[in-house]
Amino acid sequence: MDHQPHPTRHRDHQPHQQPGSHDQHRVLDLDAEVFGDHLAAVLDLAGVSNARSVVDLGAGTGAGSRLLRERYPDATVTCIDNDPQMLELLRRQGFAVIEADLDDGFPALAGSSMTADASEALVDLVWASSSFHHVTHPARLLSGVRQALSPGGVLVVVELAALPRFLSLPREALLEQRCHAAAAAEGWNHHPNWAPVIEAAGFSVTQSEVTTIVPVTPAAREYAKQWFTRFSHLAALTADDRDAVANLLERFPDDIELEPRTTRTIWVAAPGKRAELPRQA
Repeated sequence: MDHQPHPTRHRDHQPHQQPGSHDQHRVLDLDAEVFGDHLAAVLDLAGVSNARSVVDLGAGTGAGSRLLRERYPDATVTCIDNDPQMLELLRRQGFAVIEADLDDGFPALAGSSMTADASEALVDLVWASSSFHHVTHPARLLSGVRQALSPGGVLVVVELAALPRFLSLPREALLEQRCHAAAAAEGWNHHPNWAPVIEAAGFSVTQSEVTTIVPVTPAAREYAKQWFTRFSHLAALTADDRDAVANLLERFPDDIELEPRTTRTIWVAAPGKRAELPRQA
């Protein structure tokens, strides 16, 4: 989910300013738990009712991959990542995996644990959630995706339209807004509008946004605290705001009013034709 400064490319989808790997895995799993229905709504826009083969680009801990497997129980879901630790997590969840750097393009699927027959290595859905912004040469990757898609297959690119928001009281919401501004100043959540890039690679594209407000659960409270812990390390925060964030963290988990909400931008792309899909907000 995200686009913050990462030490490595397309191996996860959240900011990690000070975390260990265990913390990072927890953040990714919390996002799936808190905003899982939101991701399902995003997937609804793909318009893929059935799939035999699905590829998750930059699969990370497998949060999106699990959603894909649930949606398409008869499909082979192949996870692509360049982090051996993430790949081991994915293997333990029963996914077919390929270790690859997306900057090298779309990897060959034939001969992988997905299929041994190149003639069968056509993909019905390529899913790229918060991974495209890590790719230095997206045109190269998109060219390979286009060749790999089956007739009627689609590419779905997902990015956070903005960082998730959690605080509901006006004064605290303004603090959160300033934290987001400080994060933006440090390059968090930076990505282009992918539509022109994808269209230049021979796709037609439908762009939509999905916004969801979710219930306040223990997981949502933990997830909010994870974000503000990361915000507390932002160099662009003023001293007063840093103190305010520290005070906020001391009041978690119970003494904070929350309204967890998130917005994602979705680009659904089909080679050589326009995917007629509903716009949802």
